[in-house]
Amino acid sequence: MGKTHIALFIVLIFATNIVLSQNDAKIEKKLNKLFEKGNLLKCKNKAIKFNKKFPKSFIPKYYISKVYINLYAINGRTNRRSYPNLSKAVTYSNRLPADYINWKIKVRDSLRVYIYYLHDSLPKSKKLQSAIKFYTRTYKDTIVFGIDKKQEQLSVYDFTDSSIDSLRQKLIKFAEKQNGIVYYYSGEKPETGFDCSGFTKYVYGHIGIEIPHNAQKQSDLTGINKSIEDAAPGDLIFFGTQNEESYYTIHAGIVFSVFEDDISVIHCVSGGVSIDGKNSSWDRYWKNEVLFIKTLPELQKINK
Repeated sequence: MGKTHIALFIVLIFATNIVLSQNDAKIEKKLNKLFEKGNLLKCKNKAIKFNKKFPKSFIPKYYISKVYINLYAINGRTNRRSYPNLSKAVTYSNRLPADYINWKIKVRDSLRVYIYYLHDSLPKSKKLQSAIKFYTRTYKDTIVFGIDKKQEQLSVYDFTDSSIDSLRQKLIKFAEKQNGIVYYYSGEKPETGFDCSGFTKYVYGHIGIEIPHNAQKQSDLTGINKSIEDAAPGDLIFFGTQNEESYYTIHAGIVFSVFEDDISVIHCVSGGVSIDGKNSSWDRYWKNEVLFIKTLPELQKINK
């Protein structure tokens, strides 16, 4: 490509960005005017049309989410439309980039409050389970209620179990020390926080096993792939989707304990490093998303 063509290409990119910026300004002005006047349904319908016409613009998505969260707030938590409005607000906010982080956090927290409200209501409804699954699927996060946390702690691995070798014990004990460390995108040390694969990389590195900082690459490592029934403390556990030809890994963790037919996992979600076991988001969501459990060669010496 000659210098002239490169210059024209740069000019074209620059001109396109100007047009997009001008469109965003016009869209923002029209939608904000409707929103400020309280014409929420008109604002929503207009935003939906803008979203179809300008799919690369985030302004319409923001206003759609904003309208739905306001409809949720106006109608209250007991209205039959409360959860549909809230879930749509979450769906559209999740499509926004990091520039909208304050709004994304507000919407996420609204869903958390709604879930806690349902949890405190009697009797428990199917809507509660649906909301928890939706939250976990959307944010890859864990919601644990007070009573659940107590139940989780009862099933923690007994380190006197002679069937678990010292290397696995060392790994699990070190992983447990990271419990509560905050989530940080691309993080791989406790001083700043972890993401899911950064956490597993850090813990395995402590026992001298170097693994890549990427959930998909970790799941592709050489090792023995197993089902949940054959899990052992210290094994890597992977979550995602698959078909007959391939799989896509979206999350990684470590098997924390095995107790009869139940296991618990320690992993880093958006709420930080946490232990999930029976009667927690493990049962409600993560258990159904497991791809496989992997034992790396260095840990294959465990007694059977």
